Amino acid sequence: MDGGPKATLRSLRQQLPGGWIKHPEDFPAVLASEKIGLLFCGTSDATAGRDVEARARLFARKQGIPCVVIEDFPGNYPAVQGGEPRLLIVDSEFAARLACAKEAALRVEVVPAVRYDPLRRRLAELRAVQSSEDAVLWIGQPETADSLETLRRLLAPLAALQCRVWLRAHPRDEGYSRGAYADLGLEDVTSRPLEECLARRPRLVITQFSSVAIEAGFWGIPALNVLFADVGGRTLAAKKGYSVPPWCEAGAAFAILQPRDVDRVLDRALGSTEARRRVIEAFDHYFQVHAEGAPKVINLLYNQGLL
Repeated sequence: MDGGPKATLRSLRQQLPGGWIKHPEDFPAVLASEKIGLLFCGTSDATAGRDVEARARLFARKQGIPCVVIEDFPGNYPAVQGGEPRLLIVDSEFAARLACAKEAALRVEVVPAVRYDPLRRRLAELRAVQSSEDAVLWIGQPETADSLETLRRLLAPLAALQCRVWLRAHPRDEGYSRGAYADLGLEDVTSRPLEECLARRPRLVITQFSSVAIEAGFWGIPALNVLFADVGGRTLAAKKGYSVPPWCEAGAAFAILQPRDVDRVLDRALGSTEARRRVIEAFDHYFQVHAEGAPKVINLLYNQGLL
């Protein structure tokens, strides 16, 4: 239902021709009326998406339809009592541990994140141009208060570095539609396609924990995750079960966790060619930019008799 699961399943569908059913939101009705051999299910973050996916998993289990859940972001997998999948596919051992803590009997396999396969195939093209503007792209989260407070703590240091800020609000940020960001004086690119925003080559993509910052890495644009304990970090821990993304721990993105670190990290992230190079190298290793995930998923399913 959400963007991440849709991208994941769309990428997988490109590798599995034929036999797919385009479904409405009423999954149980579709599953009951069609001859379904296998259900692929995403892990939406929004409440409406989680509800629809949970109902689909429950009905599939009741009807004996094998279900494969593909997680698109670590921590998104929800345990659904009575809707346990035949298999869960995640993108890291870190994500596998998180999921198994919710449901001990899970059968889990780790493959490169399928949702990024289209970007892997375009890697050379996306990185062909490395010049950038003196601007950063802010990618917001749905929580308006968190996004606003994080931005306000960054704007003065960014202005001191003579760096402009482009604002891209989250689609579910209700405060954005009420004009919550209007007085910040930022260039609003929310309505523009993401690819257009990244093609303008901001020097840095800044977020709390949006997956858009991961997409930017495939363009060779470093990311900065800003996760103060009281703003951002607390929300990430409540929603996903951890306060610092594992790719930050692996050096694949810059991170600010304490207010005292703002100036130092921004200076490195924007001004140090060596630091930026090391982050992209770590990104390439962590996200396996040369290894597509969908073929590995298909091989797994064939080997286990699910396809």
